[in-house]
Amino acid sequence: MPWKTADVVVVGMGNAAQAAAFCAHENGAKVLVLEKAPEAKKGGNSAFSAGAQFRHAHNGLADERVLLPNVPPTDFEVIDLPPYSKDDFYNDLMRVTNNRAVPELAELLVNESYSTVKWMAESGITWEILYPEHQTGSRLRWHHGQSFIHAHDGGYGLVQMWHAILRREGIEVLFDTPLMRLLANERGEVYGVLVQNDDGYQEIHCKSVVLGCGGFEASPAMRAQWLGPGWDLAKVRGTRYNTGDGIQAALDIGAQAVGHYSYAHAAPIDAAAGEVEGAFLDPSTRRHITHRYAWPWGIMVNGEARRFLDEGEDFSIYTYAKFGGVILHQPGGVAHQIFDAKVTPLVLTGAMYTGATPTTGDTIAELAEKLDLRPDALVATIDEFNAACPAEDGSDYITRDGRSTRGITPAKTNWARRIDTPPYTSFAAACGITFTYGGLKVNPRMQVIDKRDRTIKGLYGCGELTGGFFFHNYPGGAGLLRGALTGRVGGRSAATD
Repeated sequence: MPWKTADVVVVGMGNAAQAAAFCAHENGAKVLVLEKAPEAKKGGNSAFSAGAQFRHAHNGLADERVLLPNVPPTDFEVIDLPPYSKDDFYNDLMRVTNNRAVPELAELLVNESYSTVKWMAESGITWEILYPEHQTGSRLRWHHGQSFIHAHDGGYGLVQMWHAILRREGIEVLFDTPLMRLLANERGEVYGVLVQNDDGYQEIHCKSVVLGCGGFEASPAMRAQWLGPGWDLAKVRGTRYNTGDGIQAALDIGAQAVGHYSYAHAAPIDAAAGEVEGAFLDPSTRRHITHRYAWPWGIMVNGEARRFLDEGEDFSIYTYAKFGGVILHQPGGVAHQIFDAKVTPLVLTGAMYTGATPTTGDTIAELAEKLDLRPDALVATIDEFNAACPAEDGSDYITRDGRSTRGITPAKTNWARRIDTPPYTSFAAACGITFTYGGLKVNPRMQVIDKRDRTIKGLYGCGELTGGFFFHNYPGGAGLLRGALTGRVGGRSAATD
């Protein structure tokens, strides 16, 4: 006899899994949620998202006001928000993924983006305005494609709100209950799961299983196996519990692996961050986020005091997810972000650098000595960069200003500004892996596909273990959206198929 039964079993308890559980319940299913972590650590990677941004298509401020009923009308009077069309979103997604995102999944993500955040608001998720950190003048401006809303109290708040919704609806959650394997019959149809708890192994039977338990980013062995050499040494920004269990369980019964298995969402974070749960300098209190995303205002150099990427390639929300991996493969696996006194106040007043420990010097040579870099090499790098910058000084960080260096490699294609005003300040950044891009093949109903390109009856996927959405990179704010949207679709499909 099975230990428990349900209509739909959802594995995981982050944003995607909880969205799936609630939507399956909305569609009449008896739902059981399995969470590998103890209750105090619930929420997967979602709980470690500092901003909890949700990118979505919209027609401007009128659409956004619907999502923000608690914001006083007067707050909107000073806001300039350009529309972000479905075409804009789709083009951004395709541009940053080198046109590799699966078109039918990309179209699903874009077309259902606004309805998803609206559904979340109607279900009990509280949105707030994600105000830009730095502004000039009396009007508040967002650059094109910049996220306008985020969940109250960030990712931690998002997880707590979802859990409150599940409790409100009477949906059962089992903590400390990891998935061991999927149960499938002789026809390959999934009819349940084998889990482990304090009493040993237990079978749970059901009509459908929704896997929403994340990627393999917290498994050093899987990172080395699939991402390649050196990735086992990356810091993990999020939960320690995303060790690829759902992906492996599905592969074991014939699911098809798709997507970019040799790369991942990996961002520059404080070099002093922990090896796991590194999104905060103090994970226990969620104090001092470790994002180090101000490089467009300065430059980054490696352990040889050389620049190694185009810091002005795009806004950081379009490059941060790939630059961490670039840093990982630099000498020493650390980059030094360098700013001068003209821009340091902008960096230090931004929430992202609160709690960071800067290194300062009155000269570039002094700064180099403190960073244990060769002074002559860093001086040469700065001199070369300054000589290649436009003569006029000044940048507008709300637009891609086209102020590019000339005659150096790599170029800085926007916001090129001489570093010539002491004191000079540097922050050390390392690679922090967030989630993996490779995963299970799914169709737009979130049915998992087998190696014969047929659906596996009774098996669905959502969130970070779905492959095909992101390759090389992703547009900031699209990950949590992907989670809630695929959770909603997967939960509905699991309940109604």
